[in-house]
Order: sequence, then structure tokens, then C-alpha cells
Amino acid sequence: MTTEHVFTHTVHPEDDHKKISQVLALRLGMSRKTLLRLRRSGEVRQNGVLVYMRETVRAGDQLILVLREEREQSLLPQSMPLDIAYEDEHLVVVNKPAFMVVHPTKGYLDGTLANALLAYYQGRGQEFIIRPVHRLDRDTSGLLLIAKNPHVQARLTEQHHTGEWQKSYLAVVSGVLPEAKGRISAPIKRVGNGSRARVISPLGQDALTLWERLSVGTDTTLVKATLVTGRTHQIRVHFAHLGHPLVGDEVYGTASPFIARQALHAAWLSFRHPERGEQISLFAPPPADFAALLTP
Repeated sequence: MTTEHVFTHTVHPEDDHKKISQVLALRLGMSRKTLLRLRRSGEVRQNGVLVYMRETVRAGDQLILVLREEREQSLLPQSMPLDIAYEDEHLVVVNKPAFMVVHPTKGYLDGTLANALLAYYQGRGQEFIIRPVHRLDRDTSGLLLIAKNPHVQARLTEQHHTGEWQKSYLAVVSGVLPEAKGRISAPIKRVGNGSRARVISPLGQDALTLWERLSVGTDTTLVKATLVTGRTHQIRVHFAHLGHPLVGDEVYGTASPFIARQALHAAWLSFRHPERGEQISLFAPPPADFAALLTP
């Protein structure tokens, strides 16, 4: 099934005689990838006439853009509870529960966030294709940003890569951290082909985590960890490298009788709205299994 996304734009006087592609990049922030997709499977109309993007515009011209994409036929809607932290016509932020995969994989064919969102939007009479802008592991709970069209996805992804938005996590780590705050700068490398596990290695990608201690328990520490880079398992690998693996992390530490997953929750998310330019800052309190670790 094909989904269409329509954008309109009135050409500014200062853009008189510019190419359509230049105007789309400058005024709508369209990336090269989005422009290429528009060339291949979309259409551009100038004052109602179908045109090529290499053609020029005049001030006051009306541009109508249609982006088309195919929705996965194999994805089935499944009605499940959803915690929507923020939503508008351009994007949605979901507070993902732990133990939920974002998108179907060989090991998880249904019961995913994508299945739940498809049912949610079909119930409102809307088509939907899931476009996560970043990742959350299956066992990690918290805020996940999802674009509603490829143009917005491209702009948010660019913000992510340039460090214009911030993700911070709550984590409970093993042992007591003596310092009030710190930074962990250690490159991260995949263990081997086919494995999701990571290790600290000089051959890895640069990775930087900033952290501050929020409270101390008998043999644990609650920290706020902010990602400067976004490597797979970064917070988990970095704290294990310090000798303080996350509580319940069976990959980089040991299992816990108190929580059935790593104690990691994506609590804070701040980004610049890709269309309106305003700063959006969100907070999601930790779920019950995480909060239970904080009870004296």
C-alpha cells in the first residue's frame, strides 16, 4: 500500500529565479536523501503544473510536493496500550515499555511498537509507517522519537548527528560511585560479526557519556547519564568499563533478583521541532520495576 505525504510552499521574493531543488533544501530543509526520494517516487507541481526540480521559480509561485512510500504489507496492526508523551502532525514521542521491540525482527514477528502504532493510527483512520529517529533496546524503557514522514525523519536525523538534541537516561549501577559527576570517553567496538555485544577497544568508534550522581544506596548508585555520542549499548558498556555495570545487565554484568532487565530508562529527551523551530523538552518518570530499585 502506498502512503502519500503532501507539502506546500509559496516562493519567497528572495528566492526568485532559484532552482526548485535549492528552494526545497533552503526553505523546507529537505536533505539530499529526501530530494532523491522525491525525484524517484514523488512529484513536484509549480502552480499546478508537473515540473522537474532543476527548473527555476518566480516569487509567489505555489509549489506542491508529493512524497510517496510503500508501507510494509507484512506488518499487522495489534491493539496494545500506548503511552504517548507528545504528538503533533509531524512526529510522535512514545514512552516505550521495557521488553517491547521497536520493529519486527526474525525473533520478534509481532507484539512490537510498530504493530501497536499501526493499530493506533488505523483506529484514527490514518496511514502510518514507523520511522524511529533513534534506537532503544528491547529491555530499555523510555522516550522514543518517531517521525511521521520521511522529510521530518531526515531533519531530525540530521539534528541527531550534529548534536542539536539531547538524550539523558536514568540508570542504576552496581556499587557506589565516589565522584558526584564525571565523563566516560572510551571507544566502542562490536565484539564480532553477528553479535550485538560491544567492547571497549582502541579500534572502536569514539564514544562519550556524561554522568552525574543523583543518589546512593547500600551498594548501588542512581545516575543521570547523557549521551554525547549514540553508540549501541553505550551506557551499559561504559559503566561496565568503570567497574560499575548496570544492575540486572546480564550481558555486561550479572542478573539481579530485583529487576528482570538492565536498570536503564530513557527519561529525558530534548530536540528542536523540525518544522516550527521551538525546543521540545520531555520527561518520562521511570516504570514500576525501575522505581522499585529506588525504594529504601
